[in-house]
Amino acid sequence: MTGGRVASMYRPRTVGEAVEMLAGARASGAEVALLSGGTDLVPALRSGERSADAVVGLRRVHELRVRGAGADSLTVGAGVTYTDLVGWSLSPGLARTARVVGSVQVRNTGTVGGALGSARPAGDLLTFLTAADAEVLTVSPRGPARLPLADFLAVGPDPAAIVTAVRLARPGGPQTYLKTGGRQAAFPAFVSCAIVMDRMSQRMTCAIGGVGGLPVRMGEAERAAIAEVDWASGTASAAAIRRFADLVAEAAARIDPALPVGPRESAEYRWHAAGVLAGRGFARCLASPEPTAWSGP
Repeated sequence: MTGGRVASMYRPRTVGEAVEMLAGARASGAEVALLSGGTDLVPALRSGERSADAVVGLRRVHELRVRGAGADSLTVGAGVTYTDLVGWSLSPGLARTARVVGSVQVRNTGTVGGALGSARPAGDLLTFLTAADAEVLTVSPRGPARLPLADFLAVGPDPAAIVTAVRLARPGGPQTYLKTGGRQAAFPAFVSCAIVMDRMSQRMTCAIGGVGGLPVRMGEAERAAIAEVDWASGTASAAAIRRFADLVAEAAARIDPALPVGPRESAEYRWHAAGVLAGRGFARCLASPEPTAWSGP
């Protein structure tokens, strides 16, 4: 199939129906695609970049549009759109990330599940979820499963499974997301950076997107920064912030395999941008007050 024509279109109303329809289509030997928001899949089908004999549309599956909060975690359904997340006070980091995704039209239709399925190297949501140590929830004929995001991205989506949600820890401190691109939100990011701080556990994580094929955690820089933060006051010196930025830039230069460079940016630019964004993000988190929403239900 090319040119956007699909032989079969399935429109389940429940997750169970979606799993059954996906299994049935695959059993017939069809090449099947899952349609969530469609911001990546539809253009790819129209251009011939992707092909599919059948499409399982998930837009009518209301179970996938649910957001939930537990005592220690947040669960975001795969059908939740970026617009749904923009004003979500329970996760300031997700809200900030969602605000700079694409255009208004993309935010209105693009979904969490679609971002996981397309797995773009500088994808805004993937970079933040990597920093947040998220896990991916799926269901297949074998039953439900959960997988750390890094493992899910490394092996790729299970063709027999449907992503139902992502789960991440409730915020315990400031979170931020920054990116550099042609026109920020209007264009895909060249380089992106997410930082998540937990003042209760004295922990900080940082992920960089757009340098390698997938977002990468900055482990050495994280450890150095954690050691320099005065957790009682939530402050760090200007020298510690510069050191953190330098370590991120150095780590970005060691990412292998790195993305091919294009005419608009060099590898050195990406490494430098990663360090600059990380330094700004670290400083922003240190300066951020503790919103009451982070400890609310």
